[in-house]
Amino acid sequence: MPDRQYMRETYEALHRHPELSEAEFWTAEYVARELDLLGFEVRINVGGTGVVGILQFPRPGRVLALRCDMDALPVQEETGVAYASLNSGVMHACGHDSHMAMVLGTCSYAARNKERLAGTLLAIFQPAEENVVGAKAMLEQGIFSTLKPDRIVGIHNWPTLPAGSVGLQEGPITAYADRFKVVFSGEGGHGAFPHRTTDPIAMATAGIQHAFALAQRGADTRFPQTLSFGVIRGGTSFNVIPRQVVVEGTVRTIRTEDQERMIKQLHQAFKAGAHLYGGEYSLEYQKGVPAVINDALCAEELARFFAASMPEVPVVSQGLASLIGEDMAYFLQEVPGVLLLIGSGQEGCVNELHHARFLVPERTLETGHRALTSIVEGYLS
Repeated sequence: MPDRQYMRETYEALHRHPELSEAEFWTAEYVARELDLLGFEVRINVGGTGVVGILQFPRPGRVLALRCDMDALPVQEETGVAYASLNSGVMHACGHDSHMAMVLGTCSYAARNKERLAGTLLAIFQPAEENVVGAKAMLEQGIFSTLKPDRIVGIHNWPTLPAGSVGLQEGPITAYADRFKVVFSGEGGHGAFPHRTTDPIAMATAGIQHAFALAQRGADTRFPQTLSFGVIRGGTSFNVIPRQVVVEGTVRTIRTEDQERMIKQLHQAFKAGAHLYGGEYSLEYQKGVPAVINDALCAEELARFFAASMPEVPVVSQGLASLIGEDMAYFLQEVPGVLLLIGSGQEGCVNELHHARFLVPERTLETGHRALTSIVEGYLS
C-alpha cells in the first residue's frame, strides 16, 4: 500500500502534537500544508480552526465529502511510546489523530488517481468535536454554501470492534446527549434539629432515587438509553443543613420520544422528592447534540462497495448503537451519509476511548484507508 508509510508518519506526527478543542492551530497548519502538497484547493479557518480540502477531477460527477475530527483531550498520556504527546496534559486519547491520518492517506490516493476519477472530493477536518461545537460552527459559516456534497462519510475508530473490521449500521448509531441541572431549595439550620429545617439534601436524595426508578421502569428496553448523575453540590459543614443543593447529570437516548419522556419523568421525580420534604425544585434541561442517524441508502451503497473491494474484511452491521454524543449528527442533517466505525480493538491492550494508555493500531489505519478508498472508487470512479 503506497500510503501505508505516509499514514504512519502522519499519525505519529499528529499524536505528538495534540491540541484541545477550538485551539487546533498546529494541527490545522499541518493538515493544510499536507493538502496543499497533494494538490487540493485549501480553505482554512472554517468554523474556527477547521480546514477543508477540495480536489476537482477531470470529469463531472458526484461530490463526496470525507469528514474527520482534529481535537484532543485534557489527558496526561501514559503510553510510553516514542511518539508520545509533547504537550503536557493533552493527548489524542480518542484517536482523532488516526482519523486525520486515514483521511489524508485517502486524499493522497485520490490525488495519485486523479485522472481516472470523476466529480469532486471534499476533505473536511473538523475542529472541536469533543465539546460538540465544531460541526455546527462549520455549517453556520457556510461550508456547503457553494459546494454541497451528494454524500458524506465520517469515520471514528471503535475499540469495541477488533482491528481489521468495520462497523456499518443504518439508523441511530449515537445518542441525543443532553444535560440538566436541578436545584432543591429549603430552609437550612443546625444538624441537631432537622425538624426545624426543610432539608434539601433529603430532597435531592429522594429525587435522585425517584428519577432512577422512573427512568428504569419507563424505558423501552429495545432502545438504548441512560440517566446518570455527575454532580451533587451543597453544604459547607458537617453539622449545618444547607438551604440549597445542586444536582447535575446527563440523559442519553436514541429516539426523540424517549428524550421527551425522560424530561417529563425528571420533573415528576424531582417534584416528588422536593414536596416529600416540604421544599421546592427548579430544573434546567439543555438538549445537546442530536443523535447520529445513518442514512439507509448510503449504508447499503457502502456495504456493496466493501463486498466488492474488500470481501475478506468483516463488516459488523448490528448492535453498534452507542450512547456517546457525536456532532457528525449536524452534517447528516444536511447531507445523506454515515458515520463509519473502524475497529481498533487489540487483545491485551487498553481498548477504551479517552484512556491515558489508549493507542490506535496500525492495522486500523490500513483498514480505514481501504474502506475510504473503496468509497472514493465507488462514488467517483
